Amino acid sequence: MSGKVSISVRELMEYVYRRGSIDDRFRSNASMLEGTAIHQSVQKEYADKDESEVFLKWDYTTEDINVKIHGRCDGVLTTSEGKIIDEIKSTAQDLEDITEASYPVYWAQAKGYAYIYAKNEDLEEIKVQLTYVQKRTKEKKRFLYNFSISHLGKFMEETILEYVSYAKVLTHIKNEKETSIPDLKFPFPRYRNGQRHLAGAVYRTSQEKRNLFAQAPTGIGKTISTLFPAIKSMEEGKQERIFYLTAKTVTRLTAEEGLALMEKSGLRLRSVTLTAKDKICFKEETICQPDYCEFADGYYDRINGAVIDVLKNETQITRPVVEKYARKHRVCPFEFSLDLTDVVDVIIGDYNYVFDPRVALKRLMPEHKKKTALLIDEAHNLVERAREMYSATIVRNSYWQVEEEWGELNHKLAQSAQAVRKDLQSLNSEDETIITEIPGELEENLERFIERAEEVLREDQDGEDTETLLECYFSSQNFVKIFSLLDEHYKIITSKDALKLYCVDPSFVLRKVTEMFRSSIYFSATLSPFAYYKEMLGGQEDDYILKLPSPYNADQIKVTIAPISTRFKDRENNADKLAELLYKQVKNQEGNHLFFFPSYQYMNMVYQAFQKFEDVDAVEQEFGMTEERRDDFLAQFVPGGSLIGFAVLGGVFSEGVDLRGNRLNGVAVVGIGLAPRSFEKELIKNYFTNRGKNGYNYAYVYPGMNKVLQAGGRLIRSEEDHGVIQLVDDRFLQPTYQKLLPVEWQNYNIEK
Repeated sequence: MSGKVSISVRELMEYVYRRGSIDDRFRSNASMLEGTAIHQSVQKEYADKDESEVFLKWDYTTEDINVKIHGRCDGVLTTSEGKIIDEIKSTAQDLEDITEASYPVYWAQAKGYAYIYAKNEDLEEIKVQLTYVQKRTKEKKRFLYNFSISHLGKFMEETILEYVSYAKVLTHIKNEKETSIPDLKFPFPRYRNGQRHLAGAVYRTSQEKRNLFAQAPTGIGKTISTLFPAIKSMEEGKQERIFYLTAKTVTRLTAEEGLALMEKSGLRLRSVTLTAKDKICFKEETICQPDYCEFADGYYDRINGAVIDVLKNETQITRPVVEKYARKHRVCPFEFSLDLTDVVDVIIGDYNYVFDPRVALKRLMPEHKKKTALLIDEAHNLVERAREMYSATIVRNSYWQVEEEWGELNHKLAQSAQAVRKDLQSLNSEDETIITEIPGELEENLERFIERAEEVLREDQDGEDTETLLECYFSSQNFVKIFSLLDEHYKIITSKDALKLYCVDPSFVLRKVTEMFRSSIYFSATLSPFAYYKEMLGGQEDDYILKLPSPYNADQIKVTIAPISTRFKDRENNADKLAELLYKQVKNQEGNHLFFFPSYQYMNMVYQAFQKFEDVDAVEQEFGMTEERRDDFLAQFVPGGSLIGFAVLGGVFSEGVDLRGNRLNGVAVVGIGLAPRSFEKELIKNYFTNRGKNGYNYAYVYPGMNKVLQAGGRLIRSEEDHGVIQLVDDRFLQPTYQKLLPVEWQNYNIEK
């Protein structure tokens, strides 16, 4: 026997019997959903002799392969006429629109359970029932068939034969991985200072199913130091998958480079890089409807062939590879990459694929999460990203627009939008205000609006523009989803036109997500202060911590503090003085420089003042730059050049940018990175103050100084790099900020 593969009944039937097109924009809501609450409500109606959530398994063996098929059957009912396998599905559709033939894949799933149960119990025949539950009305519609064991046996034989070719590919790539990992060596001749320590900590954390918070300075080689040990942890099969999560495209490329290095050292595994739908879509507009997109039309008829093809011929399935095979097989590249996450060993992508409740990969089942490790790069970014992901806003004007556009076309939809609008109008406030609870009628009206919007969106609208409705539908759905998480970590904010559920403290929801995975490795060059980031990322007492010193010599970097005011009221008066200070840095240190400012306005003000120095070349970051323009901007910083770049602190050039060697020789950070005072920042401050913390530091100082440290980290990227960092603000000399400076920055000079 050459291999073994394990698959659930649901996955098997979806692979073989899922057919047709996709409408990914709201497919997960408008099509059949397995709603846990609805399942449980049906199961509570079972008789005493009936069973629910019955675990079933069966082995199918040939000379080439052993397929282990398993799953949980919703119900096994006992009647006077024999056993009935009950399969429950919830739906937003009207039950009158559902027929016996509506969803062949669900019949296939139910028949799979029926065959395994009947075979295990030596039954000659068994009944199969599909129970559809309308999720709004809770009404039920059932279809019942009687099948002989011979019919079900033939059905399963045909199903597995269609799956076997794919199963052989899976066993082949699994064998390649398992035979290559034991002999895999670190892909460099030696470890940098601290690198072995980090790799060892990651390996131990993964083996022990723990969490790790690691601060590793810039240039230590964090990507390879986390990927390599995480892959070595897959050797015994207890860990099967790795998610490498990051906030920036450039760090995803670094992860791809790390895998390529290990492949040169003999590693054979499959990885996929996930790219946002709007970036990878082949069409001018991202409209996933069969009549608009040929890559969505008939997607499921072609996807199996595409997956087998790419797995046979590729190891690193990067964006260009995804696009190549998607065009070859005429499938949606975004959906194609998501389908590949079921079978590859390493998934590289944004935080949202694991953490964002709107787009997280629902296909990742609990049993798979227990064998999956999370490598969370640039983990300091996850705090604010989590606040965004776990907050939700609905805007009164959106419902008014739906009213106007659909009033004559669909009275029920317009009426439901009007009800939500009126509820929001009753809560509105001229200024942002906190309320303690959301009226029950608003929640009910939102649910009703979502259901009616789904009904409309599912139907062919004969050319009607549904863009406004879609946006309103999605924001409503997300609001209801976040509403279910509402607790003491949230504040409810009303304003003149909107209602917001604001996640003040994301630590609890982050912890709830990560505790379902085997292990989580949070790492960054700037988890400072350490206790703050560990707390905000959901860390607990028994988690491992690691704080590594800089691998570089202190004489590689010269730090200067210029104690002039960069406060808003002083900026205009100090612009010329600051320009002269920066010009002095350029004259004292040959090469390329990057100057970082707290805002575009301030940057432009000093940039204009800097123009009087005609013997130097300067370029300025533009607002809303495309990826191509960003690449062009960075490409100007050539080794041995003398270019001055003006950029925004906390922007795309202050993190993740790797200008090694003589591509960057000096950095100046203007200001301490404090965000402007705002209603939400004040909520954060008050929330943590009330919990005995320094609320001002939590809301302003720590996030601001992290931007400073990240910007300064652009300078020294390797053992050969040298340069200067100038910190421009008198507050850098205050104890609060002094304590947050890295050790290697502490031996500074003060600019007179």
